Amino acid sequence: MEYKVVSKINIRRDKVEKIGAFLYDRELDAMYHESPWPFPVQIGISHGLSKCEVTPGFIKLPFILKGWINLDILLREIDLLKLALMDKILMHASCVDENLIVGLPNAGKTYQTYKMLSEGGELVSEEYTVIDNGRAFPYKRIMRSCFSARTIKDCGIEVDWWERFKLFVATIRAKLMPFMFEAVIWKNMPVSGKSHQIRRIVYGSSGREVTDWKHFAILCENEFPFMASEFLQAYALAAGLDLIGIQNKQRELIRRLLIQIKKKEKAIASADNRK
Repeated sequence: MEYKVVSKINIRRDKVEKIGAFLYDRELDAMYHESPWPFPVQIGISHGLSKCEVTPGFIKLPFILKGWINLDILLREIDLLKLALMDKILMHASCVDENLIVGLPNAGKTYQTYKMLSEGGELVSEEYTVIDNGRAFPYKRIMRSCFSARTIKDCGIEVDWWERFKLFVATIRAKLMPFMFEAVIWKNMPVSGKSHQIRRIVYGSSGREVTDWKHFAILCENEFPFMASEFLQAYALAAGLDLIGIQNKQRELIRRLLIQIKKKEKAIASADNRK
């Protein structure tokens, strides 16, 4: 997606129609949102969800002060849509060697990921994974992950003195306000840049294998379900985007992936038995 930070988005007021909390320019295929501040707090996504403009105020303000829109999640939701149309899945998961590591928030995905790495595995993708024809690819070459003190200790994560200090502060803050903060630090982690065929789908730190495609579908959609995005709902109504059709397609891709994995497991087991 073409992304640009601008001082102000010039919305053509005489050309837009109101769709809920948003404004839609049919000629430009552009959906806008702006918050009522004395300075510009705007986002505009146009040209078939291919161009994004935001103002500095929109980037800097907390999402609760700009229409409850999380920019990073919205852009990932759009990537999710586009990849599904290309028969690919983008999901909240990591991959080490042939193991796709999934789970709800706080299920221990990061712990399981770096435990496998400490045992000699190779990091294929971190935090978000693109799946294409049964292979896992990194969403980005460098991803941010949050690490607890236990993960750092048990998995041998290297941290410098500044990161140790930040973890100490985060721990104190979490004890004082556990309803608002977690005792974790964020750290940029590079991945290998390689892809790998998926053989197993593992749930969090439990190591339990996920075999039900419906459970897998829930885990795929837990982080950024585009069907729940008010921005994309408004765009779908205005532009005729078939959100339900895309969601059904994504779920069919998920179902096929698990069937593909099971078939390969049976083939490997059969080959081992013949030996």
